[in-house]
Amino acid sequence: MKPNYQKAEIVFVDLGTVPDQVKGHEQANARPCLIISSINALELAIIVPFTSKPKSSLYSVVEVKKGNGGLKSDSYALCHQIRSVSSQRITKRVGVLPNSHFFKVLTVLSDLLDLPQ
Repeated sequence: MKPNYQKAEIVFVDLGTVPDQVKGHEQANARPCLIISSINALELAIIVPFTSKPKSSLYSVVEVKKGNGGLKSDSYALCHQIRSVSSQRITKRVGVLPNSHFFKVLTVLSDLLDLPQ
């Protein structure tokens, strides 16, 4: 049975290990990620990874406080790290991000990707 993920869902994703599976400033390791979109027929998800290290000085980062969407610590959505991953990299479901936070991420992504409003 193919997995069925929904936008705004927070999942743990294995993004690979340094130095074999990631390069440069790419995020690595198993970490919570926000599903922006899911292409279930292809078993792919477009995700934005979280970090627990404050990076609030970057405009491409959205702060999400502990408890929202099942996050266990204050976290920062790294919108500049958006990527597509195989559903085989997703290891577990964590929760669903509230709409207010999800829309903040979408707004930053729209600006970052220079999408028409």
